[in-house]
Amino acid sequence: MKTLLQQYGWQYYCQKTGYTQDETTIGRIKCVNKTNYEVLSNSGVIIGELSGQLLYSSAKWELPQTGDWVSIMIYDDQCIITEVLPRYSELGRKQAGRSAEKQLFAANIDLAFIVQGLDRDFNPRRLERIASALNDAEIKTIILLNKADLLKDATEHVQQIEAYLPAIPVLSLSALTSEGIEEVKSLMHPQQTHIMIGTSGAGKSTLLNTLLEKEIQVTNSVSEAVGKGKHTTTNRELFVLPNGSLMIDTAGIREFGLALNDIEAVGRTFTDIHHLAQQCKFKDCTHTDEPSCAVISALEDGLISAETYESYLKLKKEAEHYAASQQDKKRKGKDLSKLVRDMKKKNTKKRY
Repeated sequence: MKTLLQQYGWQYYCQKTGYTQDETTIGRIKCVNKTNYEVLSNSGVIIGELSGQLLYSSAKWELPQTGDWVSIMIYDDQCIITEVLPRYSELGRKQAGRSAEKQLFAANIDLAFIVQGLDRDFNPRRLERIASALNDAEIKTIILLNKADLLKDATEHVQQIEAYLPAIPVLSLSALTSEGIEEVKSLMHPQQTHIMIGTSGAGKSTLLNTLLEKEIQVTNSVSEAVGKGKHTTTNRELFVLPNGSLMIDTAGIREFGLALNDIEAVGRTFTDIHHLAQQCKFKDCTHTDEPSCAVISALEDGLISAETYESYLKLKKEAEHYAASQQDKKRKGKDLSKLVRDMKKKNTKKRY
């Protein structure tokens, strides 16, 4: 009989990473609260807090997130989290506002579902941003067009998304009527971790309840006044489904700033532009004003739309700005470290 940790993917994690550790000292983050963590252990869900060393010696994105495996010290019915185990994938975004800090969404994800409603939520361009982040994280992605019950035929909408993002599979479904649900379930494998991402009102909570085959998440209707969803899920939480697969449900996303490790992830999202770029005269072509640019030629010939081209340049510029901010931050950090070392040397010399 499988232990609770094995049900939540411990064996799969060990096989994927080669990591081994006694299960009595292991936990998995089920949910992150404001002041503590809900940690899955073999004895059930317990409340965890960070050790002082982990709390004060880690950057924000290094702290435990939903889906993380952690080392724990259990006492009574609680635990101290002492270490975050190596992640095989992590999904993050730039924090909202002017901050250049990276905010981690979740960790150890195998497959992401981008959920978009076939109502006023439908926006193909919005998908490119999230798809770029998932490309960067090397997380397999599938787009789910929910609320198919609102249309006679969703084929046109599916084809529209496929034209924008030809490398990503697209499925239409209805969480309300269970249309297409069996196909979604067939894509989810035991012990593997999946995540649902989308705006409020896309129907993620209804979809999760349908997959769980019971009412877990509260659902709300879309506001008729503004056509926007009302927040139902307020944080990210990990669930085990009846087929043995795992799902992380997320709160509705209103802003998804790019915080990419590899700027080329944007190009890989726009597959047509990515393939054309291989034909450019210059390897470092920016596809803006260089001679013999295959992308610009395709744009002029109508092979790619101006809308797609402009969206590509916008996301690429945003990714480059974040990368430059990170480089500047590293440079300032090195300058500060050098200044501290120089001051220590001067103080040492003054003593003698």
